[in-house]
Amino acid sequence: MKFEYGVMSSKYSIEADNKLTAYAGMVIHFGGNAAMVAIYSPEESQKNDSWLFASPLEARLDEVFGGEKGCFFKYLDEHVDEIRTALDTIERLV
Repeated sequence: MKFEYGVMSSKYSIEADNKLTAYAGMVIHFGGNAAMVAIYSPEESQKNDSWLFASPLEARLDEVFGGEKGCFFKYLDEHVDEIRTALDTIERLV
């Protein structure tokens, strides 16, 4: 699956086997600025899974990653190899 995302005027793509792995890659890519990540495509992700300007960010990511406290970090721990593979696909579009 291919996703497009960015912060401010930048735009990137990432490819992953599933949306959660792509989202984890987006968060890692922008680190401390992850709350500013906008998902552009696919449209379903843009509408349903956005964490743009979420406060607190960790709580919104937990909602997106399964709804329980700590599930975002649990996903990171359990899918390290898949996330690394996705990070290698990142391309700057704009």
